[in-house]
Amino acid sequence: MAALGPVLGSIGLGFDVDPAVLKQQGAIFGELGTSFKSAAKELGSALEAAEADWGEEFIGTFNDIYEPVREGMCASMVHLAAQLAEIGGNLRTMGARYECAEDEQTRLMAGQHANLGGGRAWL
Repeated sequence: MAALGPVLGSIGLGFDVDPAVLKQQGAIFGELGTSFKSAAKELGSALEAAEADWGEEFIGTFNDIYEPVREGMCASMVHLAAQLAEIGGNLRTMGARYECAEDEQTRLMAGQHANLGGGRAWL
């Protein structure tokens, strides 16, 4: 238990959340998702175009093996792009909610301060 002292001693101290940073990073994730989706579609199109240049003799056997791999890879990339965009949206939402919660707490504390007759300023 002594080894947990430093860990347990820090419980309850909280953590700092910067809503603006959450929203900023959310926007970056959103942009990353959009860029990744575009790159995935471009790669898929380039691979399809390249297949036409390989010739019918070669493509028959090779495509039996390659096509499912290519389709799976492209589908996975599009899915990853969507997930990155979703993470971005969730980070922006989290930032906005933290901001609202902080504003609400500030409003409540100011009301409590006023109800106590001013006293010592907490802000």
